[in-house]
Amino acid sequence: MRRLGPWIGALVVATLTAFALPVLANHSDQIDPHDTGGKLDLEEVAFDHVGAPTWRMSTFPTWTVRSIWDLGNFVVQLDTRGDAAADYVAVVRSDGRRLVAALFRLRRDGREIEVTPLRTTKGGSRAATVSVPLREVSIGPNRSSYFWSVLSSFTGGLCTRTCLDAVPDEGMVEQPLPGITPSPTPTPSPTPSPSPSPSPTPSVAPSG
Repeated sequence: MRRLGPWIGALVVATLTAFALPVLANHSDQIDPHDTGGKLDLEEVAFDHVGAPTWRMSTFPTWTVRSIWDLGNFVVQLDTRGDAAADYVAVVRSDGRRLVAALFRLRRDGREIEVTPLRTTKGGSRAATVSVPLREVSIGPNRSSYFWSVLSSFTGGLCTRTCLDAVPDEGMVEQPLPGITPSPTPTPSPTPSPSPSPSPTPSVAPSG
């Protein structure tokens, strides 16, 4: 099976520690500020969990398939085993004529193994989508959810050094597995305040 390209592999390894620590989130669509340069500065990542999980990654600038060829890509990181590192990455890149994507499994010995090609499309002038069928990934035992995050990279123009943008900025988003509803956090009952003790009525000495 094919490995990740050397520069994509180095990019993934360099960012796993920074962006792969799980952080709970109560919504799946993520808005990101205009905080990095380059053509792939992320504005929003919209997540659709109906059917195969699908990410739509929208950027602030416009871009073409040719303009990011060998210069930029999107990476969806997946933590399916509940540890402190990503287990899979879905890499979206340009081959000069169209967007292509593939799913890679990240081994603990540092190797990246291609699992399967993925469906990806360009959405208008500022977005790309990619779908990852859950049947292609291994979910850890007794798991009720998995975690995801998105990373974009671009080199060129103002990005003389590679511009990276992570969504969310820190950690990952938790997504329940299909058919599993997360348990609500119980609201603690208010502790009743003790009733104040009545003040004794002062005695009046009889006059005499």
